[in-house]
Amino acid sequence: MDAMMSTLYAAATEALVSETSATSTFEKMIQVAFTHSSIETFAKEVRETERQIKKEFEIGSMPGPWRSAKSVIHSAMKLSLGLVDDNGGFYGKTYLQNKIKEMKTETKEDVTPDAYVNKICKLLAEVPEHIDAKSVHREVLAFMKGL
Repeated sequence: MDAMMSTLYAAATEALVSETSATSTFEKMIQVAFTHSSIETFAKEVRETERQIKKEFEIGSMPGPWRSAKSVIHSAMKLSLGLVDDNGGFYGKTYLQNKIKEMKTETKEDVTPDAYVNKICKLLAEVPEHIDAKSVHREVLAFMKGL
């Protein structure tokens, strides 16, 4: 088992043993994420560790602290957020969660009227088969007439 895998393994087993290990689990996972230059490599290491832990401990899903840390770090990497502060320390989980939330809010606000109209038209054009498209369209027309 290489160093990265063993760090993730330690984080996973800590998360299994105690819910109070959330901080330690996050710290170990962010160290591994930082050493990987790509989100793909990090995701692969995490998947391999999860597969090993699930098999060894005969569990169906990873513990909450693990899933939470994975989600925050993966989201931060996807949004190209830095994981390290100006002093060379890792950002905390709450800090990254707030930054992710800020970026998602900013993204939502940048929608143009044309893009929004296109999104609505696409939804109306692609009504799922199990829903009666004509009734959806009638309800939308009735709503529009009421404005």
